[in-house]
Amino acid sequence: MRSNGVRGVLPNPKHAQISRNLIADLKRGKFAPGELLPTEAILQKRFNCSRHTIRVALRTLYERGLVISKQGKGTIVQKLPKQPLYQSTFSTLQSLVQYAKTTSRTVLTTNLVLLNESLSHWLNCPQGYKWWKIRTKRQQKSDGTVVASSTIYVPRYFESAVSKLTKSALPLFSIMQKEYLHEIARVEQTFSVAYATEEEASDLNVKQGTAVMAIERRFIDERGGLIEVARSAHQPEYFEYHMTLNQITDPDNC
Repeated sequence: MRSNGVRGVLPNPKHAQISRNLIADLKRGKFAPGELLPTEAILQKRFNCSRHTIRVALRTLYERGLVISKQGKGTIVQKLPKQPLYQSTFSTLQSLVQYAKTTSRTVLTTNLVLLNESLSHWLNCPQGYKWWKIRTKRQQKSDGTVVASSTIYVPRYFESAVSKLTKSALPLFSIMQKEYLHEIARVEQTFSVAYATEEEASDLNVKQGTAVMAIERRFIDERGGLIEVARSAHQPEYFEYHMTLNQITDPDNC
């Protein structure tokens, strides 16, 4: 088994035990939505551990959308997740295409924008270039619930693929692969708890600044070029992410 050079990892680390205990407290209703969790100092005493361990444990709750942190107030309990309406189980590009079949997409706006300093930095492209900015939302086919608000950026070069987006159920990257000689080599994904922008709040029917689960995906082709960047916002109670880690057995290292 490849260890990637990591040794001495505990099978049941302290922070994982603490996060499970806190999640159990939330499920039992010990802390109601809107209430503050005990301070880090109080949690340190309760679990007899360091402040760093407490912060790592709380990070698990943040990532699951169970709590949010507000400066000057503390850690605030959120509503417990309902039965997930949208589950991300993406492990391959084919999984992303399959996801598109279970939801319907509405293209809200399509604009050609000139990259300012901020966008230039985010997209790793010099200022002055033009990229397409596409705003979409995805809804459950079963009941119409909006599960995602997305903002997508692609270079101006892909105009033909962008024009076909409204008539196709496929994700934009799939259309781009069919229209152009660009193969997706990898997708870099970043997950974070963020605050809904004005546009996202409108799509998701929540107040601006509401805590949402944000996913940023960067699609990189076989030449190493960045050809699409997408940010999607989801309400935590409607989002659940699953990831499977498979152990690799290398006979030469056994």
